[in-house]
Amino acid sequence: MEVFTSIEDLGRSTDQPVYLALGMFDGVHRGHEAVLHQAQQSARENGGIAVAFTFPEHPASYLRPEEKPSLLMNKDEKAKRLLEIGMEGVVLRTFDREFADVQARHFASFLIARVPSLTGLCVGQNFRFGKGRTGNDTALKEYGEEVGLSVDVIKSELFSSLPVSSSRIREALMAGKVSDVNDMLGWKYTISGEVLKGKGMGKEFGFPTINIPWCPEARPAYGVYLGRVKNGSSEETKYAVANYGLRPTVEEGATQPLLEVHVLDPIEEEFGSAGQQLSMTLESFLRPEQKFDSVDKLKSQIEYDLLKAEDCRTRL
Repeated sequence: MEVFTSIEDLGRSTDQPVYLALGMFDGVHRGHEAVLHQAQQSARENGGIAVAFTFPEHPASYLRPEEKPSLLMNKDEKAKRLLEIGMEGVVLRTFDREFADVQARHFASFLIARVPSLTGLCVGQNFRFGKGRTGNDTALKEYGEEVGLSVDVIKSELFSSLPVSSSRIREALMAGKVSDVNDMLGWKYTISGEVLKGKGMGKEFGFPTINIPWCPEARPAYGVYLGRVKNGSSEETKYAVANYGLRPTVEEGATQPLLEVHVLDPIEEEFGSAGQQLSMTLESFLRPEQKFDSVDKLKSQIEYDLLKAEDCRTRL
């Protein structure tokens, strides 16, 4: 299957039974995966296909632009992740006036009219739908039954006794609580991008770095992290320590954050060359980014960071 920009395109592409997982799926966290896996199971048991229905932008960006949340993923990252965990298709439908005006009672019929082979829906227990978000999971079961759709409602996954949610993950990420982020995601938060040719200052300090621009809507806390890095064509990972932020000691006035990666394990000479695609998981937060009075003080702090990183990696 593929990524569709309209639900009508999905309907035209198949006559197999379609099991639709509905949600924003920002971050594709543990709670989302439970919903998605149920859709996959239902599809397998009934000879159908499991498809995720979501939006490229948060509905609030249309309904309440001043209140829209910062997203953990852009639409391409989300679609890729949804396909990686086994969804056979992804619908990225723009949230617009047509969708916003669908009454809750007519929501199931709205979907069937566009996907005639639609057979089942799968949602989380906090799912809301219809104009003014008046529909809930109980109503969806009722309205689905009226038009012959099965509806599975999946209980929330918990972390620290509270439901896992994208908003909780955003808050933890921006607070530097990367261990909590990874526990709620169910996978390691990862920064990916094309290596940028740097100014060579890290090498001058004795700590050569690989530089990756990274500026998502919901940003990690600026600071120093331990994680694992790999190039795009390999599964082999290397331990690395990295600073994510604006580099205030050596570059005043910077506005775009950069991930500066220092690899702890031996690497080939060409590893991390400009133009390569690299990714790094964030697994431990070592300290916040700070501005030092001198380059010598920065170098001393980096030496301490590396010692702390070596100690932390033994516990990962």
